[in-house]
Amino acid sequence: MDLRDIKTEVHSLADIEKDLSQFKTHWIKPIRSNTNQHLPFLNDLNQDAKDKINQALHKLQDTFKNIHSSQMINYKLQQYSRYLIELKLTTFNGDDNKSQMITNQFINDDFLNIKQTLTEIKQFDTHVKSLQHDYDEVNGLLQKHLSLEEMLFYLDLPHRLYLINLVKTSQKQKQLAQKIGAHAVSLIKETQFVKKRKG
Repeated sequence: MDLRDIKTEVHSLADIEKDLSQFKTHWIKPIRSNTNQHLPFLNDLNQDAKDKINQALHKLQDTFKNIHSSQMINYKLQQYSRYLIELKLTTFNGDDNKSQMITNQFINDDFLNIKQTLTEIKQFDTHVKSLQHDYDEVNGLLQKHLSLEEMLFYLDLPHRLYLINLVKTSQKQKQLAQKIGAHAVSLIKETQFVKKRKG
C-alpha cells in the first residue's frame, strides 16, 4: 500500500462518534417506564430480567465514553498520513531540518507520538470487544423473555449494523497503523542515511 492509498484509506475511516450515537439511538436504553418507546414490549419483561439488562447497560456507560473519545485516533491517523507524504518530500528534497522536525513529532510529540496512538488503538479494540460481549449478553437475556415476533422486530432494527461498523473501524485502524508504522520506519531510516551520506 503506497502513501496515497494510506491517505485515502485513513480519510475513509467511519466516524466513530456517529456510529456510536446511532447504535445507542437504535439499541435499548435502561428500562424505565418512559424509555424505549420504539420497543414498548420491554416494559412487559419481569423485574428480574429488567434488573439484569439495566445492570449490563449501566456497566457499559464507561465503555461508551471510551469509544466516543476514540474518534481522535482517526484524526491522528490522518495527521500521520500527511506527515508521511511530507517526510517523503523533505527526504527527496534534502530538507534535513524539516525531516528532523517531522520525525520528532512521530516519536516524541505528547499528542501525536505513534507509540501512544498504538496503545489507544489497542484500547479502542478492547472497548469495542467489551461492547460486543455485553451486547450479546443483553440479546441473550432478551431472547429468553421475548416472543419470536418481538425478538425479530428488535433484531430488525439497525443497531447491529452500527456495532459491526465499530468493529470494522477498529480492525481497519490496526491495519493502517501497522502500514503507517512500517512506512515511517523506512522513511526515517532513509532520511538518516541521506543525512550521513551528506555528512
